[in-house]
Amino acid sequence: MRDRLSRRRVLEAALRIVDSEGLTALTMRRLGRELGVEAMSLYRHVPNKDALLDGIVELIVLEIEVPADVDGDWKEAARQIVRSYRRAAHSHPNAFPLVTMRPLNTPEGLRRLDATFEILRRAGLDEPTAIVAFRTLASYTRGFALEEVTGRAIGAEPLGSDRLDPRALPADEFPRLAELAPRLVAADRDAEFERGVDLILTGLEAGQ
Repeated sequence: MRDRLSRRRVLEAALRIVDSEGLTALTMRRLGRELGVEAMSLYRHVPNKDALLDGIVELIVLEIEVPADVDGDWKEAARQIVRSYRRAAHSHPNAFPLVTMRPLNTPEGLRRLDATFEILRRAGLDEPTAIVAFRTLASYTRGFALEEVTGRAIGAEPLGSDRLDPRALPADEFPRLAELAPRLVAADRDAEFERGVDLILTGLEAGQ
């Protein structure tokens, strides 16, 4: 078993643990049990816990699809990237917060970043606009997805005992929240996400 161990296998096992049991369940000892090896043998492939967490981020980032054909509409390419980013978040809700907290410190993760900037630059965006476009789209998508996977979006379903139900707020004290409550609870998150992306892309195009 030890001979067949690799960095990729270690990272995939770590991601499985986080997906099924949560981030706090991930320890080197628990990971060793998952792989059927002693915890110490893992350090040949990941030198420390930080490297392990960076590797998990890398696996999630590698699920983000960056179009290879950049000759078409750059805005459509950007839509494909942010949609894929959001899908990756939904696939790994327990691990996705790591993506929002840790820098891209691995070569594979940086290649995805480089490929995204390649699309923006080849589409004709100058350097400042390409940077603004990337940061704005990334921040919007990251924040939107994080609210979804952590259940922090106002009115998000399901509404449990610890979740704010805007329909229960007194209208005299919170008039606008009360007014919007039905829409907040019954919101089409996919449509909201797409509309936000369209607004950002429209603004970026106008500012070129």
